[in-house]
This record gives sequence, structure tokens and C-alpha cells, in this order.
Amino acid sequence: MMRDSIGDYLKTERETRRLSIEEVSSTTRIPRRTLESLEDDRFEDLPSGVFVRGFIKAYASAVDINADEVLARFDEERPQTLFPAPLATVHSRRGYGALLLAITTAALFAIIVATFALVRRAPAQDDPIELSSAMPCQVEAARVERSFCAPSTIATPTASSPS
Repeated sequence: MMRDSIGDYLKTERETRRLSIEEVSSTTRIPRRTLESLEDDRFEDLPSGVFVRGFIKAYASAVDINADEVLARFDEERPQTLFPAPLATVHSRRGYGALLLAITTAALFAIIVATFALVRRAPAQDDPIELSSAMPCQVEAARVERSFCAPSTIATPTASSPS
């Protein structure tokens, strides 16, 4: 008489108790895809043996069967060396969130530095007038048709300075 595989046994026990795989997933907090791999005996899709044993124990508790008996059956059925999933599989599940964050941070930093550099180099609106282009107060007052000369903040050449 041939016994069912461990996956078939777990699935039969779950169905006998009229539990859906979603209910077992919710109870154990094990993803549905992992439970389906367990029920289909696809151990190569699962992480290392320690994790598989934990999944089996949680599954057995969720469907109310003796976890120690199920684990003993698993040990008889499966070799002791269950290899972990390849690293490429583990890394391919990760998103590009960290890379995107790094690129965004670098771009934001570059924008801030460029803006700061442009602001520092921009000519000020209140640049002083060069003295060589300044007119004496009287000439300027005559040009704008004023009769008075306002006090000037611009230094005018004196008679003692060399021209």
C-alpha cells in the first residue's frame, strides 16, 4: 500500500476539515503560493529545510493535526539535505526601491547644488554705478529738469585729484 506524499496528506487533511487554502494562509500567515508549493510537493520552490519544517508545523497546527507525526513523516519521505533556493531567485523578488531612492536623492542633491551656484552668480539688482559713468549733480539735475541737487551718495571728483 502506497502512502500519499506529505503534500497530498496535508491537502487531504485540509479538505477533510473543509478549510480553504486562504483560511490556512490567514491563520498561519504563510503566503498562499508557499502553501500551494507545499501541497504540490515542490520543495525546490521553498526556502531551506528549516523553513519548510516550520511551514509544515504551522500548517499542521492550523488544520488541527499532530505536527510531530507530520514532521516525522516528512523526515522519512524527504532527504535531510534540502538545499536553499538559489540566490538569484531570492534577489529577483526584490524591487528596485533602494536604487530608485538613491537615484532620486542624487538628482535632488544635484538640483539643490546647481540652484545655489546660480543664485550666488546672479548679478544683484542694486549693483553700484561705476564712478567713471557718474555725472555731477548739477548736470543730472538739469537733465531731468530739476532746480535742486539732491545729496548724492556717489563720490564726485574734487579739484585736488588728478584728472
